[in-house]
Amino acid sequence: MSGTQLQLVLLVAMGAGLTLYVLLGGADFGGGVWDLLARGPDHQDERDLISHAIGPVWEANHVWLIFVVTALFAAFPQAFAYLGVALYLPFGIALAGIVFRGAAFAFRAHGDPAAAWARTWSRVFGVASLVTPVVLGMSAAAIASGRINVAGGFVTNGLVDSWTGPLSWAAGALALVICAYLAATYLTVEAQHQGDDQLRELFRMRAIVSGLVAGVVAAVGLAAASADAPYLWHGMLHRGWPFVVLSGIAGIASLAATIGRHLKLARVGAAVAVASVIAGWGVSQWPYLIVPDVKAADVAAPIGSLRAITVGYGVGALLLAPSLFLLLRIFKGSKNQQP
Repeated sequence: MSGTQLQLVLLVAMGAGLTLYVLLGGADFGGGVWDLLARGPDHQDERDLISHAIGPVWEANHVWLIFVVTALFAAFPQAFAYLGVALYLPFGIALAGIVFRGAAFAFRAHGDPAAAWARTWSRVFGVASLVTPVVLGMSAAAIASGRINVAGGFVTNGLVDSWTGPLSWAAGALALVICAYLAATYLTVEAQHQGDDQLRELFRMRAIVSGLVAGVVAAVGLAAASADAPYLWHGMLHRGWPFVVLSGIAGIASLAATIGRHLKLARVGAAVAVASVIAGWGVSQWPYLIVPDVKAADVAAPIGSLRAITVGYGVGALLLAPSLFLLLRIFKGSKNQQP
């Protein structure tokens, strides 16, 4: 394959890894948000359901983020360097959030849930789960909005201005609502598997509400893109519009299925809607890795390195995919959900 073809293969693989991280790890963050908001007499039952759903797989879901970061570093090292400088602060906040969230989830599992120890770690778990997707969403929007400027091999932005524009705020809110929406949709199925009708209806209503909010925030995001990210908006109108349409159709279908209590179908629709948003973003900003100054071809590693990376990730996928499938099959298969 040519250098351009190898770049495309690796970028598609990175996009797939990012999509899986949002669909799986993002739902874990959403579970933390619902954990933070749990109130009333059934709050502990809600948290127990969330812990039961997240517990077996939450660490494995971070594999996809590691994959995306290492692929970017290996295949497009200069872009990695630019983003590390321009988005140092939000990336640092996100990293701290991931660490504190994981530690809190592990620590709170020991001892009485009503004890001050467990309550404190539950709050840390919830707050970190809320903050992390917001700053990651803001960072993603910064990459596409044109606010990261590179001149003479140096990033010319300050620590804040590159990731705090109108599109970034809209994308941060959308990332948070998407995580909550995915989590509520997945937890509805989880509660059904456990035979808990009360929790199933609770999370079904939350899925409907968060799905509607996600639609409104997405519309705001489109308006922000048209005003704040002209290149991205142009790309959406000419290349990315099929994914925008697919996302809207899948989102509406998911909400309709949730209302009609076709819960597994709703879960599929939610996943397709979110995956379409990510695909539309990538297609719309191509050929730029960082709009408006960094094209993929300009910062790609040498073709020999790209070949080696492609082969390495292909072999890794052959080993990783069956392992993750087995993990999900054992811990998340419907036959294993009954308490």
